[in-house]
Amino acid sequence: MESQSQPGEERRLISGLELRRRIVEEIYKNLGSAEIAKIEFEGPEIAIYVKNPKWMLEGEEKVKELAKLIRKRIVVRSDPKARATREATIKYILENAPQDVTIDPSDIQFDEVLGEVRVLTDKPGKLIGKGKTFRNQVLAATGWRLEVQRKPPLVSKTLASLNTLYLMASGERRHALREIGERIYRDMISGPRYVRITGLGSFGEVGRSCILVDTSESKILLDVGFAQSGFGPDAYPMFDAPELRLDELDAVVISHAHMDHVGLAPMLYKYGYRGPIYMTPATRDIATLMLQDFINLYIREGKEPPYTQKDLITMLNHTITVNYDVVTDLSPDAKLTFSDAGHILGSALVHIHIGQGLYNILYTGDLKYYSVRDNKALRLQPPANTEFHRIEALIMESTYGATETPTREEAEQQLMDLINRTYKRGGKVLLPVMAVGRSQDMMVLLNKAMQEKKIPEMPIYIDGLIYEVTAIYTAYPELLSKEIRDQILNEGANPFIGPQMVFVNDQSKRDEAIYSQGPAIIISTSGMMTGGPILEYFKALAGDQRNSLVFVSYQAAGTLGRRIIEGEREVQLEDENRLKTYKVNLEVARIEGFSGHANRSELLAFLRRLTPKPRTIILNHGEPAGLSALASTIKGRWDKLGFDASPEVVVPENLETIRVYPRSSKLHNALLYS
Repeated sequence: MESQSQPGEERRLISGLELRRRIVEEIYKNLGSAEIAKIEFEGPEIAIYVKNPKWMLEGEEKVKELAKLIRKRIVVRSDPKARATREATIKYILENAPQDVTIDPSDIQFDEVLGEVRVLTDKPGKLIGKGKTFRNQVLAATGWRLEVQRKPPLVSKTLASLNTLYLMASGERRHALREIGERIYRDMISGPRYVRITGLGSFGEVGRSCILVDTSESKILLDVGFAQSGFGPDAYPMFDAPELRLDELDAVVISHAHMDHVGLAPMLYKYGYRGPIYMTPATRDIATLMLQDFINLYIREGKEPPYTQKDLITMLNHTITVNYDVVTDLSPDAKLTFSDAGHILGSALVHIHIGQGLYNILYTGDLKYYSVRDNKALRLQPPANTEFHRIEALIMESTYGATETPTREEAEQQLMDLINRTYKRGGKVLLPVMAVGRSQDMMVLLNKAMQEKKIPEMPIYIDGLIYEVTAIYTAYPELLSKEIRDQILNEGANPFIGPQMVFVNDQSKRDEAIYSQGPAIIISTSGMMTGGPILEYFKALAGDQRNSLVFVSYQAAGTLGRRIIEGEREVQLEDENRLKTYKVNLEVARIEGFSGHANRSELLAFLRRLTPKPRTIILNHGEPAGLSALASTIKGRWDKLGFDASPEVVVPENLETIRVYPRSSKLHNALLYS
């Protein structure tokens, strides 16, 4: 919808009001037969409410063509007055569903805002029917759009509570979406005259990821995490930076659900931010669990949390979920596209498209890359995506920028050897893990290893939030690696759960894991031993040299895990409100090849495969030595990495601002026109 002008004429920016008017005109012009009740700008989507639900079946192709024409996301919903009651809709679904599909009425959920009725079932394909037959029948008969989801083999309390929240808060969500829509379709002042990137956390360090992208027209915040090596203001992003004003912020984008990337997002809403926060559906689900537990941790310790349950709910009501490869408006001059980062469930590479082809930024968050063709080990996630339309600047994590780790196969063998060694001496293996990612990886690996007799059968105790996170993993099999996905979808198996696994849900089970005779494996949070049940296990088992403590993920500077790895053999921990010294007599091992972060070789392989090549590379999320080493390698081997010319490689510190556009000191007269 570009404004027309003759060569040499100055083109003008169209106001937000004018843009909305033109969009509405195009909708009525192209969808005049839809019996339109109203048109709403709801967040990044244009929602068209129609009085005749049957038209929604007939007009799908017209809607797709219109969306391409105006380059906006369009959704068509039945007008609420045209929808049947919930009771009548449930009755219709139960009476008319295929006979070989069993549906529990409690597995039928409604979303008033989206006009959807969601059904959980073991046979989603059969319920939808060939050519979406049953889906179409439900829409025509009730006015509700049927969304069918596979019923996960593990029940998630988090998913149930989210459904309840959205059911109860439909009015607030609708209001929030309309306010967000007004801001997205607002007047532009000048368009993006420059693009600047400022690190508010994770630059020159690992943790508290937070990056501000300023286009002069818009301000977008990438991640809002905290440093897991400690608590308090020093662990927070630099919220007091003069560049950050919540009333000027257009959008927050979350790359994934680890706490060093999402842990302080509700704090923005505590202090008045009421704009959108974008993440993938799986990230929203896992983040909800992690953030709630974060609040509860403070309360259990008698401390005031940095935000409350109310702030978390406010954040969720402003959350907009976006699937991979879907283009979404963030502001008048910026669009967002997520693609798989390969790190944990729902993790995303964040692509920000500024202007109409003016400038493109790719932010990796945390990434994992490996060659599917050469890989023989069992993997939980597919590797990070490497193909994009445009990239001018890349912001890339460098956690292992200076570290070469063993191959996955070597790491698995090292772990099997340690478990067998510990088993022979009658000890227990302690595996501290993050609740998200590494724990599910270990569950799948150990379950398979026992089946294949690589390690003896023994109890595997699972403690912390791991069960609940795993339940969410089973709700998204399509996001997992092909091997794991096929086991769940085609074979009806649950690769996460084995006959030897014991989920610890009370103190008696924890005592059983600690004091039972004979070998065992204990998988527990937190991964860096900064809190959680792992500390109770460690206190009880650290003094026995028959036992083992094995680290399979990154240990940040200052954490108990890092101190033990670096050789500390007497540690002081709080016990019944006093400090007590514990001797570390058990075997300590560190196995690097399991990390969800790309190691040095994998980061370089990611760059080698990345297309197109960026002109500017900004390295973050790494310790200074690793950042410096990776930067030197890229500068020295740019030709071998497939670059046509040496890229600009920048290693900034927090609060440094990098202007990535325009590249010269003279401002380019490049404005965004509609």
